[in-house]
Amino acid sequence: MLYAGIDEAGYGPLLGPLCVGCSAWQIESGADIDAPPDLWQLLKGAVCRKARDRRGRIAINDSKQLKGSGAGGRHPLADIERGVLAALSTLHAAPCCGDADVFERLGSAAPPESEPWYAGGVPLPFACDAPHLSLGASMLRRDLAKAGVRLLGLHCAAVDAGPINDAARRGAVKSSIPWTLVMQHVRHLRAAANGSLLRVAVDRQGGRMRHVDELLREFPSDRLKIEQEDETESRYRLKGASGTLVISFTVDAEAAHLPVALASMTAKYVRELWMLRLNRFFISRVDGLAPTAGYVTDGRRFMDRIRPALDREGIDCARLVRSV
Repeated sequence: MLYAGIDEAGYGPLLGPLCVGCSAWQIESGADIDAPPDLWQLLKGAVCRKARDRRGRIAINDSKQLKGSGAGGRHPLADIERGVLAALSTLHAAPCCGDADVFERLGSAAPPESEPWYAGGVPLPFACDAPHLSLGASMLRRDLAKAGVRLLGLHCAAVDAGPINDAARRGAVKSSIPWTLVMQHVRHLRAAANGSLLRVAVDRQGGRMRHVDELLREFPSDRLKIEQEDETESRYRLKGASGTLVISFTVDAEAAHLPVALASMTAKYVRELWMLRLNRFFISRVDGLAPTAGYVTDGRRFMDRIRPALDREGIDCARLVRSV
């Protein structure tokens, strides 16, 4: 069985990309598609939910739970970076020496080369220390082999302000953009499953409960059964030539599904790497400029400060600032 999780980061900001991450795991035969295994339990020798584990295990959780405050000189992204890079190390022998390596290995995650504020690269690791990362990666590889579990893929799709604004001008509603990226991942997962059972857990954003019409548009030849539609979860079973897919949209799915938690961390990490490049570009052009995470209130402060630089550089704000 293929067991996957999908989550997004950056739906609400003014600046920077919207990212949708996906992690896919191959579970040994006999796994129950209706009750996928608890990977935190299966991999408990290598992973945990909390940061700063005494045993040095890798923290895998909702990225909002793992991003630190920076207290004590520890980088706020240390646990997120360690988890994502350790996971990638199980898929690729060579370490990621720069953010370009991460973007290439995750697919569809690189900043657009046409936008000057994303130029350059970020050496890695930048938040966690390399020996601690190497230790976690070794522990993870050991426990995966022991549990008969394989991380099949780690991916991220990202879309920046320009394409988001273009879609809005064509009449697209904001919620359709992350849905498109989620379904992009699901289509790739069905191809990778190659007819075998596929269980996909998606973190539910907002209060929307019904997804029947959209799923039938994506998979018109499949038979669809509604298994649950309520305030906590919407779950559907699709059967067709591509095999059986059970997909759920669950409130706080990161707490119930490790694949969703890792997807959350991946999406957040990619977004932060993009923002590191963006901040570096404008800080080099505006004296005393404090970096921004891109969210609305602070994003407006940042835009006020960089306005003269935008005029000097001839930068079109419609490519930098989201309209929706």
